[in-house]
Formats: sequence, C-alpha cells, structure tokens
Amino acid sequence: MTRILESPKAKRILAGAAALGVVASVTALTAPPASATVTSIAIAPGFTLGTHRYGTTCSYTVTVAVDDDSQTVYFFEQGQGPSGFAEAKPSGGVAKATWIPSSTKITYIYAVQPNASAQIRQPVDVGNGVNLGSACAAT
Repeated sequence: MTRILESPKAKRILAGAAALGVVASVTALTAPPASATVTSIAIAPGFTLGTHRYGTTCSYTVTVAVDDDSQTVYFFEQGQGPSGFAEAKPSGGVAKATWIPSSTKITYIYAVQPNASAQIRQPVDVGNGVNLGSACAAT
C-alpha cells in the first residue's frame, strides 16, 4: 500500500525539492564554459620616424585587457606559435609585454590565454628599424 503525504509541511518539502531540482538542471544546461579571454590588444608605437609604424631592433609595449587575472597571457608574432616572444601574468585585468619585431614579414601580433575559445590579434606594419635611443627609424 502506498502512503500519501498530506500534511502541509510534507507538501512544502516536496515542492521545494522539486523546484531545487529544476533550478539545478536549468543552471547546468545554460551555464557557459569557464574560459579566460583576452578582450583587447594595443601596441604603443613609441616615437617612430619613417614609412612604417614599427621597426626591427626597436622595442614596443604590448598591452592586453583580460577577463581572468588567474591565467597567464602568451604573446606571439605571426608564425611563432604560442611559445611566442613573451608571457605575462595579468593584474587588474591587464597584462603587458615588451615586443621587439623579429622581422619585417610580421603582419599580426597575437595574445591568448590557456583554454580560451579565441585568440585576439593586432595588425602591425613592420619595417627595417634603426634604434636611435629615444626614437626608431623604420623604413
């Protein structure tokens, strides 16, 4: 014989348990996967003379904004792969690295965090550079 719970307290407990089960199921199905993401990238051009914005032998600061400070940011030139030219631990949603262009054939700088769904890139125009100390001549 089946016993039917008819007390108001039993009905509230059953209703609460059912509601909790529905909420847990919906949350599990709709929760986005956790991943770190670089949200923007900028390269400070410094003071450059010549026809190109960046020059080999000259250094530039690459700054990225991230949505997860716990994951390292990897910076790399086109063709380098994720081992890249630098890695930095973000602080306050920002990570920075120094970049010295390795060749004039580079057209993009990339930044990525592990497990990210996407990487972000910044186009660059690199010429042969001569580091003049406080400026760069890039032709």
